[in-house]
Amino acid sequence: MRIRAGDRNPKRRGAAAAVVAAVVAVVAAPAAAAAPGPAPAPPQRQVIAGGHVDLATVLLENGALTVKGKGDAGPFDPAATTLNVTDAAKRPAPSSPAYGFLGVPGGTPIHVIPQTFQPEVLWAGWNTESVPRGALADNVVDLTLRAARGPGRMEVYVSGTDGPERVFSSHDPAVRTTRVAVPTHAHANWAFTAPGVYELEFEASATSVSGARLISPPARYTVVVGPHNAVATTTTLAATETPAGLRLSSTVTGGPQSIDGGVPRGWVEFVRHTSTRDEVVAHEPLSNGTAGLALAADAEALAFTARFVPAADDLLARSQSSPVANPGAPSGAVVTGVRDTYAQGETITATALVTPHRPGHTVTWWTRKAGAGTERGTGAVLTLAAGLDLHGAELGFDVRDGSGATVVSARPMVLDVRAAVLTTAPPAPATTPPGTTTAAPPKGAPPAAATTQACVPTPVTSTVPPGEVEVVTDGHFDFGPVVEGGAFSARVKDDRRGTPAYRDPASYVFHLGDAARATPPPGSGLDFLGSGPVWTIPLTQRSGVPWLGWNTQHPSVLASVKSGITLTLDKVDGPGELAVYGQDPFGGVGDRYFGTVGGFPRATTVPVGQSGVHVHAVWAFTKPGSYSVTFSIGGSIDGRPANAKSTLAFHIGPGDPKAARTGTPVVEQVGRTADGKACALPSGLASTGLDGSAVAGLVVAAVLLIPLGFLLTNLATLADVRRRR
Repeated sequence: MRIRAGDRNPKRRGAAAAVVAAVVAVVAAPAAAAAPGPAPAPPQRQVIAGGHVDLATVLLENGALTVKGKGDAGPFDPAATTLNVTDAAKRPAPSSPAYGFLGVPGGTPIHVIPQTFQPEVLWAGWNTESVPRGALADNVVDLTLRAARGPGRMEVYVSGTDGPERVFSSHDPAVRTTRVAVPTHAHANWAFTAPGVYELEFEASATSVSGARLISPPARYTVVVGPHNAVATTTTLAATETPAGLRLSSTVTGGPQSIDGGVPRGWVEFVRHTSTRDEVVAHEPLSNGTAGLALAADAEALAFTARFVPAADDLLARSQSSPVANPGAPSGAVVTGVRDTYAQGETITATALVTPHRPGHTVTWWTRKAGAGTERGTGAVLTLAAGLDLHGAELGFDVRDGSGATVVSARPMVLDVRAAVLTTAPPAPATTPPGTTTAAPPKGAPPAAATTQACVPTPVTSTVPPGEVEVVTDGHFDFGPVVEGGAFSARVKDDRRGTPAYRDPASYVFHLGDAARATPPPGSGLDFLGSGPVWTIPLTQRSGVPWLGWNTQHPSVLASVKSGITLTLDKVDGPGELAVYGQDPFGGVGDRYFGTVGGFPRATTVPVGQSGVHVHAVWAFTKPGSYSVTFSIGGSIDGRPANAKSTLAFHIGPGDPKAARTGTPVVEQVGRTADGKACALPSGLASTGLDGSAVAGLVVAAVLLIPLGFLLTNLATLADVRRRR
């Protein structure tokens, strides 16, 4: 809204200045909380409605525990972030008694953040990967849901082979704390039984190795379930004459009941209207939903209004009071209620204020643009659709007597109507993402710039003796490609020490022991696994079980691969079957990706996009013993076809896990000229060997996650005989 006319009368300017000075004098008094001028702009809030979010990320900094959030784009402040569970997560509640803790009848629409990634839905979890090993007693942290408020229940649970396992509950005090090993990265199902705004508070506690008790400050999260719309508020204003002048009192109500006890937070702006101008004379923070302002006597103001400016304007809607006449107002007319700007299609609501009250007179509204006037109706309040044809138009009204003659006209307001802004596609990733480094020349090799012959990637094979492989029984790992010297190499990303390290898969044996053993219950839908025990890598990280997934997030992949990566299961050598599947939030079998059992494909395509994809699901083996699982990685690098092969080794149950690796070859890409001399490859990261050191400067890009998992077998017909499929 722009004011067309100005006041050039020096007496009136002096009166206005005197009022403002009086306001400044009042608000400067020690007992007053009001301040001159408009309210501060609300802090900008981040809204996260999809992708990977570690809702509660536990940190140990300077000997103190803290809880923060971590999303695709990096860490976020829970107090300045809104998490949105969209209607893409809506589904009917199950009828199974195993899910009776949800507290709603089967078929009731609820929203569930799934344990496995689904497009356009948050994938929420928690992690302790940034806490150093050995810094806390027993390497454990207790994560507690201190408080939960909202229109329905919130239940967090993990889907497993043997049914749901509850983790956090908003209504059951016995399900408020879970013990989390260090390091852990876990995901679960988050069910919300009613749409609306929820407020969650998490706290971490632990004992230091010196015996000191550590408790983090509570971290408060805001979750909007369903459409993300600001909740309506109502602002009222009253004016009371006092011996010193005038007292304005405003009350704001509305907003989510789950936030701050249902009492809105923010500021009230007090707006003064005269026949020539509108001005915000002061603002005051709300206290228990009220704000007030003391003014000196004002002989020029026609009216006052109060405007609510919310502290979180994505959660609470702004609102404005009806105009309140100044008890000592002079004769005049003014348009109130018109906002500064409107989006195309919004509703313009304007109110006519006329002093003194004129019975028997009619308020007639009009707009005027380029000299042409259009009558818009009569009455004290006008509603008008904001169309682009009104941009730049003046809006005003005339007060007419019974004969139709105009006795006074209001000062017009200039309307500002904005068209919807079309968003543009985000820029493509840089050729060299931040944090990547060019491979250093081998020792004694000349710099790449001085190489006169072409430096080409050349595979070099070495053999890892069985005694040098690492048997892993815990921690977070991802299998996937990197680009080295223009070719694919398979690597395992090892997150056990906080800073990722990329190593050759041949240096590991993944051991699944008793902690991974389970027997699917009857009626679970997992009949294809048979009736005996199975050994599984679950959908979420579990202590005592290596949590292996895969991803396409390496910076060299993001820079060079524009389409998807195809993972093909070439063969499985082992005593039993392997199957790969996802699970829905209520324990049913989800998508089948690949495996050796009937009905399972042998390949799946994993997108890359701009930030890569991170995959976790269930790996299941039906017999104990050693397995060699060979994959092909296929795709294109800068438009050129490329592929690589690699074998993952697993040992299931008792026995010597290192027997799964018997002189395994390790293949790495190194730079060689045509005459066989060592040279620096033109791009990519330095070769990652068996020492497990972190890749320097690695920046792990934000994640778009896809559900993936592994399935388990029907029945195995060969007990102790290794077979090839």
